[in-house]
Amino acid sequence: MLRDWQKECVAAALTKYQSGLQHFLCLASPGAGKTVMAAEVTKRMLELDMVDLVICFAPSTAVVSSIKSNFSRILERSFDGDFGAVGAVYTYHSLMYFDKRFWDSLKRHRVLAVFDEIHHCSGDSLENANVWGGEILSQVQQCVSYTLALTGTPWRTDNTPIVFSNYTDSDGVVSCDYEYGLREAIADNVCRKPKIVLVNSSNLAISSDETMKNYSSIADFLNETVTSYQSIIWYPDAMRYVIKSGCEKLREIRKFNPDAGGLVVASSVEHAYELLSILENEFGQTTTIVTYHDRRAR
Repeated sequence: MLRDWQKECVAAALTKYQSGLQHFLCLASPGAGKTVMAAEVTKRMLELDMVDLVICFAPSTAVVSSIKSNFSRILERSFDGDFGAVGAVYTYHSLMYFDKRFWDSLKRHRVLAVFDEIHHCSGDSLENANVWGGEILSQVQQCVSYTLALTGTPWRTDNTPIVFSNYTDSDGVVSCDYEYGLREAIADNVCRKPKIVLVNSSNLAISSDETMKNYSSIADFLNETVTSYQSIIWYPDAMRYVIKSGCEKLREIRKFNPDAGGLVVASSVEHAYELLSILENEFGQTTTIVTYHDRRAR
């Protein structure tokens, strides 16, 4: 059974496609059920004889596996790209390895292309596109009849435009065709209410051989110097402070939930190993590190 937001989004997508427009962008909170919604849109379009095939793209093999399972179940059709299948799902990385025959075969059919986590693909032209975005603009866009783009985080840290996205103003706010935000997801018990603790400092200082200047906040420090945020989170005292605070909070939680654990997100693999060393050697924590270097990581 579809959730209310999924029903609304399916209806909105079909209405837009039937009006002659090709692109639809859905913003929904992580875990809200975007894949199920996309599969339902596909099912309806097949039933209405709007498309012949569907092709999906996702950023990782784990997500690819999930999409394949959900689409196959909801469409009640094979979704492995083999003979007789209604479609297939690939990683964005695979885009670089499809040959001309693949793209030509798509052109002979009415195809819906579904892009999961579209924010991984940037560019509104080949000049400013990343590798994945460039392949979508130069190949996929020329071969498909409709596109359905999904995202839970409609922004990029490099400030480049997201593929197939329109922006409402110069601040880079994406204009979505349908939005199901965190507030709605929490109200529907789809997502948990996050409890966010912000860490700041009222005494940041930067020194050179001749001068020392103090700043009253991290924001002031970043705005008034050429120093990057990366340098702050790499600073040993900052790492220790955040880890210590996390360990203390975890200790409190384990008083009534002994199985509780913590997750530390690093800025790079090298940063992850620095944090691992601090956790194990200075705070005596049992840790497991997961990076893209590990073939078992999902």
